Amino acid sequence: MKTPPDKTISFTIISHRTQRPELRWMAYITFPAGSDETTVLPIEVTGDRDIPVASGTLEFAGQMLAVKDGMASLRYADFVKGVHSVPIWLHRDGMDPVPGGLTFA
Repeated sequence: MKTPPDKTISFTIISHRTQRPELRWMAYITFPAGSDETTVLPIEVTGDRDIPVASGTLEFAGQMLAVKDGMASLRYADFVKGVHSVPIWLHRDGMDPVPGGLTFA
């Protein structure tokens, strides 16, 4: 599986609605042009008011991805392997974990 050689693809995941704004989050996954199974995909993770998440764990595509200073990563091959894994959660120390879902804007 490869992405088009001349097109970057981005996915946006947003947290489910919460009563507490500080629990909300977004993740932006970028598939660079020409990505293949060896490509490492950058994932930007932000919290309320687009502030980068300092640390946590993003559960996505069947993986538990470490988030540090607003960034995580995932190998394209691992994304393909876990694409049908449904759970998407952000876990942060001292906060309730919050589920999220893929959105199309």
